[in-house]
Amino acid sequence: MKMKPSKFVTATILGLSLLLFNSWESSAQDNKPSIDGPLADFSVLIGGEWYLDNSYQTFEWGVGKLSVISKSYFLVDGQAKLVAEGAWFWHPGLKVIKGYFTAVDMPYSFFEYTTAFEGKNMMNALTTYTANGVSETYQENWEFLNDNSFNWSLFAKTEEGLSKIMGGEYIRK
Repeated sequence: MKMKPSKFVTATILGLSLLLFNSWESSAQDNKPSIDGPLADFSVLIGGEWYLDNSYQTFEWGVGKLSVISKSYFLVDGQAKLVAEGAWFWHPGLKVIKGYFTAVDMPYSFFEYTTAFEGKNMMNALTTYTANGVSETYQENWEFLNDNSFNWSLFAKTEEGLSKIMGGEYIRK
């Protein structure tokens, strides 16, 4: 004699299937950048390698998307050499985005960022430090042109105001 599944069994199987699907969908969404929160504007940078001249940078989400990890490389004799790394995060006490980076083979060994997004621009108040603790302040602007390029400009603070000292267009590859 063939038994027909009861309505209860059928409903239970359907319910478990939906629960498993929702758990899988939720887990898959955890791997996508959140569009909410103070770091949401960093989403455009995540993934790929961003090239400028003989250097490139990478960006990835930190644990729980509570930070953005960045690494900078110089290309030396065709080989990538890691020269700087650090992270941006939302500072809950200061209510600002902060970034702290260390570097080697550069004039500065430590970089401190205070970052804000204004429209298509990422604005950074930047303080650099030598190994001996001598600091200099700059304004760094990233103007996003599209999903795969941004203009980078570095301005020195002078008595006359801001003076552009470096810049270029980063391209994602």
